[in-house]
Amino acid sequence: MKSNFETDERLWQATRLGSELAFEALYRRYFQILVSYGKRIHPNEEMVNDAIQDLFIDIWRTRLSLGQAQSVKFYLMSSLRRRILRALKADLSSLEEWEELPEQILPVEDSPETLFAAEEENALQNEKLNKWLEQLPPRQYEALLLRYFHNFEYAEIAGILNIKEQTARNLVQKALFILRKLAIVLIIIILEFIF
Repeated sequence: MKSNFETDERLWQATRLGSELAFEALYRRYFQILVSYGKRIHPNEEMVNDAIQDLFIDIWRTRLSLGQAQSVKFYLMSSLRRRILRALKADLSSLEEWEELPEQILPVEDSPETLFAAEEENALQNEKLNKWLEQLPPRQYEALLLRYFHNFEYAEIAGILNIKEQTARNLVQKALFILRKLAIVLIIIILEFIF
């Protein structure tokens, strides 16, 4: 039996208005896609199928209060993902079940050593960047700060510095050029040191 609904949006709208035919067509159109996607989140096909069934039951039950979805596929897939993750969270009662979960959905906490090393690396990079920024002419430095650290537009920078907008653009571009040259010099020094 061929459906009269060509687009997802029409199927969705007709479902919202109570068309069982549209609801069934929507279900048939997306069931396999949702199964395939759901099994990437969790390999238990029975649980994925249950989540899909529950999703469509809820869509039908709440059809009168549903809004028009911008993307029906996005709505269905994101709703399914939330349902599967909620179901997994509810089912987790022991450490063994945590170990069976796919790695990408497990919470990750860095060790104190990793956090300390990352903070130290950030501090070194900030120190290096500050030294490079200090080598810039004062106007270029100020224009660069206004643009990238305070997120001002070029017209606003021009107003603050009392210059033309094109001059503000030029100052920022020249500052970036100098910083790139400094970065390239540093890379060359490191490569020479390694080899």
